[in-house]
Amino acid sequence: MLTLGRIEQLKAMALRKLIHVTLSVFLIIPFIVNLETYGISTTLYFTLIVLGVSVIYVIQVKRPIITVVLLDALTSARRSILQQVIKSPIGSAIPIDTLDDGLMRLEKTVKELLESVERDYERRGGYLGILMGAIGVLISQLLTGNYVIYGIISVIVYDTMSAIGGVLLGRVRLPFSNATMEGALVGMASLAIVLFLFTNQLINSLAITVVAALAEAYGMEDNLAIPVTTSLMAMALRLPIIA
Repeated sequence: MLTLGRIEQLKAMALRKLIHVTLSVFLIIPFIVNLETYGISTTLYFTLIVLGVSVIYVIQVKRPIITVVLLDALTSARRSILQQVIKSPIGSAIPIDTLDDGLMRLEKTVKELLESVERDYERRGGYLGILMGAIGVLISQLLTGNYVIYGIISVIVYDTMSAIGGVLLGRVRLPFSNATMEGALVGMASLAIVLFLFTNQLINSLAITVVAALAEAYGMEDNLAIPVTTSLMAMALRLPIIA
């Protein structure tokens, strides 16, 4: 039975992974759009992504991170709205206290939502996971060429499903890791199904899921480790290029 705390944790995790999947869609673009038509190679595309993410990361580290700026903007907007309403001809007809209370509740809701999505280390030093994911994909592409698609699929499917499975079912921790056995099994099953549908090779698909699980559990940063290791494994197994 899910406790209230676990339900809240699941909501935060689901939202964080929704953002993760949405951002990861940009990594698939070279495989669904012929960028060569526009004079952009796959390597150049991923390099530009790394450059853009790096700039954002540096800004976050050296200045207030995006959430702080956003919350400050919400507070300023609330005060500005109240001042404009008070000065307007209809200001006397509007219950200012009620309006202020409603805006403050909205501000509090947004703040709680952002705090639930962000991890502790992200609040301290910016969104490192996004940067490492972009770098991991670029390295995979440089090392394995189009086999990078296996790394992208793995980081989307395994990372998402193992995290959700861990929150829902997680009980037993893997040795020397924060990952759970249940989360790993959910992630492996999900990734194996997706890869099998693309390749029709069950054993090789399972081999990649094992690599993904080990990379997620024991890698320094899963967004970096998963794409690199799974792409290399796909190339070693000579799996068909998914395009």
